[in-house]
Amino acid sequence: MERRLSAIFAADMVGYSRLIEADERGTLERQKTYRQTLINPAFDRHHGRVVKEMGDGVLVEFPSVVEAVQCALDIQNTLPEREKAVPEDRRIAYRIGINLGDVVVDDDDIYGDGVNVAARLEQIAEPGGICISGTAHDTLNTLVEAGYQSLGEVHVKNISRPIRAYKVVLRSDDEDTTVPQPRPQRLLSRPRWRMLVGLGLLPLVLLAGGWGILQLLSLPQDNARTAGKLNDQKPSIAVLPFDDLSGDEDQVYFADGLAEDIITDLSKISGLFVIARNTSFQYRGKSKDLAKVSRDLGVRYVLEGSVRKSADKIRINAQLIDAKSGGHVWAERYDGSAADIFTLQDIVTSKILEALKPALTSSEKQALHTRKTLNPDAYDAYLRGLRLISERRRLDVDSNEAAQEAFEEAIRLDPDYADAYAGLGWAKWIYIESINIFDSSAREQAFTLARKSIEIRDNALAHRTLAREHFSLLNYWIFTTKKMDLAVEELEKARQLQPNNPDILADLSIALSFTGQPEKALKLTREAMERNTNHPDWYYAASGIAHLMSNDPQRALPDLRKWSASQVSYNVPYVFLAAALALSGKLDEANETLARFDKLSSTLSPANQAREGPFEIRTSTYAIKRKWSMAPEQEDIFLKGLRLAGMKDN
Repeated sequence: MERRLSAIFAADMVGYSRLIEADERGTLERQKTYRQTLINPAFDRHHGRVVKEMGDGVLVEFPSVVEAVQCALDIQNTLPEREKAVPEDRRIAYRIGINLGDVVVDDDDIYGDGVNVAARLEQIAEPGGICISGTAHDTLNTLVEAGYQSLGEVHVKNISRPIRAYKVVLRSDDEDTTVPQPRPQRLLSRPRWRMLVGLGLLPLVLLAGGWGILQLLSLPQDNARTAGKLNDQKPSIAVLPFDDLSGDEDQVYFADGLAEDIITDLSKISGLFVIARNTSFQYRGKSKDLAKVSRDLGVRYVLEGSVRKSADKIRINAQLIDAKSGGHVWAERYDGSAADIFTLQDIVTSKILEALKPALTSSEKQALHTRKTLNPDAYDAYLRGLRLISERRRLDVDSNEAAQEAFEEAIRLDPDYADAYAGLGWAKWIYIESINIFDSSAREQAFTLARKSIEIRDNALAHRTLAREHFSLLNYWIFTTKKMDLAVEELEKARQLQPNNPDILADLSIALSFTGQPEKALKLTREAMERNTNHPDWYYAASGIAHLMSNDPQRALPDLRKWSASQVSYNVPYVFLAAALALSGKLDEANETLARFDKLSSTLSPANQAREGPFEIRTSTYAIKRKWSMAPEQEDIFLKGLRLAGMKDN
């Protein structure tokens, strides 16, 4: 048998049978036109060889992953434009899967595991989307101008092992996003290097766990530790997403919110090891072997359940599995009215704690028995708001507006609902960082709402919002005070309230890196990654910055590369990557990376615009009004890297 390594491209039309039934002639004519004028020319342009056509699907072999992914981007970025005039329910869209793997060659055909994996990746791609394997992703580096969202390790039909998979983020192909060429050394004026150091001040403290730009690609990411290693230092648990049995897609938020609320309650207990929502929710809609889930996530206990909500009635089924013994700890069904939801939730949480027997402090006991609201309608509105600012929807203007309306509704129904005030403040902050950074009134409203929330009942989300008052970074905007320790203080308060929340740990890690405690920061980052094994890419920033500020640029490089690769239109990662590259002796690449930073900074900034107020930045000179603050040792490391990369002081 002849074998070779190939990039395999598998594509299939979404809903082909439905489209044919609705409009056979129109569908076939458009399909033929697109094959002749778009798809086949893209194959030819990128040196793809059509192996076989299978009705509405096609299998293509490419000489490189770069050509395969670029071809897929050409198709998926162009086809929606051509289908704009077609009614939405009749539009043609393709799913594309790409794998780099070994294939068996038989005349003009190819077979083998490499082909099978590509076909399975195509099946899990979104309509109009692209899904690639980990082997394909690892070879791309920055050769293709696109973003990548890790889906973690996925299990697919007829493939015994889990497959690392990535979603390719589609975007328009414009000149502002091309890879820059090396540039000559440039002078770094004093105002400009202050701006750059400002960029280094806690850039992610404000973006952790839900801060728009840094979480542009915050669906599940690479595993941070070896699966199957049971965490036996503390009772450990993963809460899987509850199945929604209502039959109404609009009710999914309720099942998700119930499971997330249980995770939040458990995360308040320092004596537990709790897997994060991002990681456990990757099993949504999949057939689950709970013992295997336990091994994969490194936890002893796994909770799964279902919710049926109909009119005023609620039924919750839940079961707790002990992987060590392989049996059920308990399996229960709870029935009640909508008004009983809080009691039912407390029963489930209490049953978990009864089984796991963690040591509880007096403050933890009080936190668990403090009812957030007694109004089930307010709680329902709050859960709708949470789902609308989830990772997948956070950059969407309509979703943000609807989320704010949902939180406002919860507050109208219960004016003392602390979590609703915190949620509304968080939604307003997302609006600032992701949609309209010029809205200073929304900024003040976010902080006012966070303070109001804490006045009613202390909670972690409000403290994380208040940390932004002391430092923030929004692309080319910087505003900061010299009270960096107050940002750390707010995050420490958040951590005390939710010691198992990995986003808070990663937030705090970055804060500590810039205040002279990078070794402690590294420890917190490792803990965060253990709790959230499918973490978002900004965790790589936490780890990379901590290594850089520990003066260990070689270990910083892999994480900073991953961070910058995932944030193709965000300028901040490149300044840290440039410093690490220069300190590692890679001066040419450092210079190119600074060029990338410069280009993105110029495209993100309104030319020559100056803003008055508590912060100011003039983009023509990069002069900032307020001073930054950084521990002297970390400042020296960062500036040394920038100077080696090609910048000089005036």
